[in-house]
Parts: sequence; C-alpha cells; structure tokens
Amino acid sequence: MWIKQTIGEQRKVLSALFEPPMTNLAKQCIPVWSNLDKLDQLLFEQFATIPHSHLIYVVDKYGKQISANVGQDGIHNNVRGQDLSRRPYSVSLYPKRHFMLSSVYISHTTGNPCISAVQPVIDEQQFLGFVVADFDIQRLPLSVSSEKSPPLRFWQEQHKAEIKAHKQTSPRVSSLLDKRLDDVLATLNRLITEHGIFHCTLHYSSGQAMLWHLDDPYQYHLYSAEQMLNPEMYLKYPRSDYSDRAVLTEKEVKQVLERFRTLRLADDKVYLRSGSLNLVNGMVGLTFSCDGSQYMAATDFLDKNLSFWFTHKAANA
Repeated sequence: MWIKQTIGEQRKVLSALFEPPMTNLAKQCIPVWSNLDKLDQLLFEQFATIPHSHLIYVVDKYGKQISANVGQDGIHNNVRGQDLSRRPYSVSLYPKRHFMLSSVYISHTTGNPCISAVQPVIDEQQFLGFVVADFDIQRLPLSVSSEKSPPLRFWQEQHKAEIKAHKQTSPRVSSLLDKRLDDVLATLNRLITEHGIFHCTLHYSSGQAMLWHLDDPYQYHLYSAEQMLNPEMYLKYPRSDYSDRAVLTEKEVKQVLERFRTLRLADDKVYLRSGSLNLVNGMVGLTFSCDGSQYMAATDFLDKNLSFWFTHKAANA
C-alpha cells in the first residue's frame, strides 16, 4: 500500500493541474462538435492551455476518434475515424462522466511511458464523447517523495521464507523476478539511465529490488518484482538526465545487468543470490549461493569471463 499512496499523491497533483483546463476545453468543444474542421482548429488554438501535453484529440462515446491529432507542430487529420476503444484509458470510459487519468502505459509511437487525461464532453444532458490529452511521463513535473518503506517485520517475514526455501532444497529456486528477469532488468536499466537511480541491489530469491535515487540518497526503497514491472514506477521516479557523477557509461550499466542475469541463470547450484551496482563509485557487489559476498570495480567485473566465476566458486562449494 505504501507505494500506492505515493503514486496516489502524484495523481492528485496531476489531476489538479490538468482538470481545470481540460474542463474548459470540453465546454468550448460543444458548439463546434459537429463541424470537424472547426473542432480541429479549436484544439490547435487551445493546445497551449493544456500544460505539458504532447497530443490532444477528441473521441466519440464509443471510442472512435473524430478529430485530428493536434500537437505543437500542427493538425494531423489522417487519423480521423480510427478505433481507440482498446486504448488503456478506454476500458473504463463509458459511462464515465467526470475527469480521469489513465494508468501509465508504454506508447507504441514513442516507446516512452505515457499517461492520458480524459474529460467528458456533455451538452446539458447529452453525452457527446471525450477530449483526450496525452502526456509523456518524462516531461511531467513530478517529484521524488521520501515516503517510508513497509515495516521491518514485513521484510523479515520475506527473509524467513527465503531461508526456509533454501533449507529445503540446494538448487536455485525460481522467483517471479527470475521468471520475468529480462523485463525487470530492462526496467531497471531505464530507471538507472533515465530516471535518477544511482544505486540498486537485486535480491533474486526473494524477488525484491532495492533502489536509491539521487534526489533522496539517504533512503532506499524496496520493490517487489510485480512493482518493478508496473509502468506506474515511472510516476514514482520522474525523468532525469544521466548523472554527471556516474563513473560508468550507460553501455557499461547495461553490460553489468546482463552479466548479473548470466550469473543468476547459468548454473542451478552455483548461482548469484544478489547483485548490486553503484554508479557513483563504480562498484559491484555479489553474493553467490556457495560463499560470502564480494565487491569489485564494475570494469574488473566485466573483464572476468564466466570460467573465472564458476571454476572459482566450484572450488569453494
């Protein structure tokens, strides 16, 4: 519930920012609703009144787009008539009659996390359709909050379950993080290179990730694999430039995460239990199934081939 509270606060801020101008625009659409050219022109003239949006358009109550796509660069009417009823925000549109924000989704056009604001257009008692504004999460005025993590007892219970699993069987036990590892690592790579995360630790067996953000370096936050896979994570951590304090390149970050994956999955008995990476000091931390932790420079870590790890570990097993 703690991460949901943080995201809920972000949504309240965004709703307060977007709802008034969206409501005003919806009212202006009513007189020109049946004249598509005038409707497009109105959207273009009012585009700047919807802060931070990169696209606005109008759909009817069945999810069919009736206006052009209107952006800062002009009016694009070749999309009129397309069926948008399967868009993430459309599932719960009808009979909604109040402003709403969609869940975060990945845009097929830009590949970036997006969110849509939807405002019903109602002429007295007649429901006409919706004005929709799309926003790139990376361009929204979000802030990193310092919310408290779950109680320690919660994570202690998680740790007890992990120990119990390893007492019952020595081979690697797949967690949800293992099953969706490629997706989780892709999200983590993006959070590090584009969203201000400078230190991370992956606990594979328990399926948890610990993240530290540059704007809140004195606290770490724990996330489950499910939370890491939720696009709402991009609401929690706003877009930011790659840190100029990083001693690793973005390419090296990706390579380290890929090597973590290899060391986790290459062998059922000798495997990575946790891996950490810090951009600022360039250090990697490793804990294997057969002995204690090791720390080294990420560049040294990448220089070692797989035979080093598995021959060395097997000798100490």
